[in-house]
Amino acid sequence: MKKILNIAIGIFLIASYSYGQESLSGRIYDAYTNTPVDGAKIEYDGSKSVRSNEQGVFTISCQINKSLTISHPSYESWEGKLEDCSNLNIGLIPSILNLNGVEITAQKPTGSKTLDQSQSISVLSRRDLNRNTGLFLEQTINLEPGINMEKRTMSGGQRITIRGYGNNTNFNGMGYKAYINGIPITDATGSTILDDIDFSTLGKVEVIKGPASTLYGSGIGGVVNMYTMKPKPKQKSLSQEVVAGSFGLLRTNTRLASANDEASILLNYGHQEYDSYRVHSASKKDYVSFTGDFRTGEKQVISTYLSYNNSYEQLAGQLDSAQFYNRENVAEQKYLDNDGHVAIESFRAGISHRYDFSKHISNLTSGFLAGKTLNQTFAVGLNEENTVNFGGRTEFQFDFDAGKIAIQGVAGGEFQKTNGMYNSYAMFGGVLGDHRSDNAISTMQYSIFTKWDVIFPKAIKLTVGASSNFLEYDINDRLANISNPNHADGSGYKSFEPVITPRVALQKTFNKMISAYVSVSQGYSPPTTSDIVIPYTGAVNSALIPERGTQYEIGTKGNLFDNKLSWQLAVFRLDVTDKLTSQSVADSSGTVLYSYTVNAGNQTNNGLELALSYTAINNKSSVISYLRPFATFTYSDFTYSDFRSDNNNNASTQDFSGNTVIGVPPIMFNAGLDIATKFGFYLNSSFKYVDEMYITFNNEHSTPSYTLLSAKLGYKKDIGKHFSIDVFAGGNNLTNSLYYNMVFINWEKGPQPAIYSPGSYTPTFFGGLNLKYIF
Repeated sequence: MKKILNIAIGIFLIASYSYGQESLSGRIYDAYTNTPVDGAKIEYDGSKSVRSNEQGVFTISCQINKSLTISHPSYESWEGKLEDCSNLNIGLIPSILNLNGVEITAQKPTGSKTLDQSQSISVLSRRDLNRNTGLFLEQTINLEPGINMEKRTMSGGQRITIRGYGNNTNFNGMGYKAYINGIPITDATGSTILDDIDFSTLGKVEVIKGPASTLYGSGIGGVVNMYTMKPKPKQKSLSQEVVAGSFGLLRTNTRLASANDEASILLNYGHQEYDSYRVHSASKKDYVSFTGDFRTGEKQVISTYLSYNNSYEQLAGQLDSAQFYNRENVAEQKYLDNDGHVAIESFRAGISHRYDFSKHISNLTSGFLAGKTLNQTFAVGLNEENTVNFGGRTEFQFDFDAGKIAIQGVAGGEFQKTNGMYNSYAMFGGVLGDHRSDNAISTMQYSIFTKWDVIFPKAIKLTVGASSNFLEYDINDRLANISNPNHADGSGYKSFEPVITPRVALQKTFNKMISAYVSVSQGYSPPTTSDIVIPYTGAVNSALIPERGTQYEIGTKGNLFDNKLSWQLAVFRLDVTDKLTSQSVADSSGTVLYSYTVNAGNQTNNGLELALSYTAINNKSSVISYLRPFATFTYSDFTYSDFRSDNNNNASTQDFSGNTVIGVPPIMFNAGLDIATKFGFYLNSSFKYVDEMYITFNNEHSTPSYTLLSAKLGYKKDIGKHFSIDVFAGGNNLTNSLYYNMVFINWEKGPQPAIYSPGSYTPTFFGGLNLKYIF
């Protein structure tokens, strides 16, 4: 009997051991691109570890309730326990420890790091976006080289310039394309309004610098891709976030998040109020958003995005130079009389489907619908807009091996149409006046594109691509009716000739750690609605042609010392032709009657950009668990060539050829230091220098240079199994500098033009509490 019992116990132990040694297969992928993460470290069973392969796949022995840690230098680590031995799918969230490790979107199906890209790309992770208040994108994106984001109000009227391009407007953004979760923020007319974008919920931002028409259509300046945050893998949580600060700043976020092997969803409601440090500049915003990724099988992912946004920004106008230098807190009286403001209510909805037909071919197709109402009163009028923007995009991605040569490609198309009703009225002293315009404008923009990478032996890659771009305007002037017999009918149709924009690049990678490249790319930026229609006459400005840009770039990227030191260096020349500028029409006495847009010149942008980062410490068990200094430098030598005030070529025409391009500081420098301890305390600090810059074409007026010092101190800790806390406090402009949020360029009305939107004259402080409950 004893022998039988021993045999039974032995069989049980063998069975238990065999069960404990059952294998588990898993896949590690980027939560934003859904592409495999190669080289992720999977630690299990105390001291054992394996690495994921190029497909993101790994296999380990499965032991129930044993801890598992997944880490990668470019992603947030994940820790958990094995609940069963079924397949494990983990979507890692980017966390920039080096500048070249994170995978970027719109690239080959197996994923592609910034190191492998033959052009300059800046990537911001959730950690970067939260290094200040987390509410205003310019606080972090302006730390990147070659990028300058300004704003007219406290959190609206943003203008982004990339490599000095996009500053030919004083209102909103032009010359680049912006997306959120793949949905265009830039409408078909080329105008980008960011007032209704909730920056506090972003998890990742990519900025492609220079022409990216090969994949994205129009935009000489580049592309800004924004993505909302993703839930942590294998976690369900409810979060409450509160940020409060100087001058009545208050922001709350209530968030429900869940992620498992099959799906991840995130629902967020946000409310924001800000009285502001300036008179008549209060801001109020409400946001609701939902994101969902659904993996319905091994080969396909369906992603959705829905948002509702309500934004109200008071307008105080600008300050003249004397008021700005004297640090006065005043507003333009005409704005006060008309209760100047910008009110925007909008929604966005998008769905995308990714399907992998095989390991060689995949497809990503998306569709979107967005609507917006805008009501804006300013110094002399009222503008009202109602627009609907819809469209879609599809791209096939290819990945083939042909012996010693690999071929990877993208081919597809994008379509976008904006239907809008645009009304403007005169307004003085708060009293509505004449109906100036009533236009129904339908704008259609579409492109077909392709890009191919041929990878030769010795890690040499040739990139070739091109796109063909189309633009059409259909304008119906609804003031042209029997009630307005003297009104000239501004109705018309304008179709631009198709524009082909090519790109060629050559890249060499050394030991998978350092790359060097040279590239030539072209882009174009078409005239916007306000350029096409001449407001004074209502006529269609049919003579306009798009601006064209050709960029030559040489650069290097790399990681050394076990990925601790990383850098990006780029030297470029951007030649822009057929620059759009304003031309005046005068009567016989010389009085200016009105102005309209013409193609009147060229400019040449020569620049250098450098980004350095050193992750000196990244060890959770050390007292100092994280230590990362970084620095960026931008040098801009931009000049006009064959550039005139207009194309009348008469005595009043001014030649600005050889002058420095306005609105671009020659030098910008940033430095920062991030520190964290194993006890939970952390510090983020940054220093910014902005050089003086010219703001008039004749180079007779310039802004002052300035410096900004910011810091944030916090404590972040997990409390037990179910709670996580993050409490912090910080300040901006700690050295009491005189600086501006935005400056109007080439604005010379009267002897003292109102051009400055000032920053706070004194330091501003903030504090917050983020509390998360993990189910």
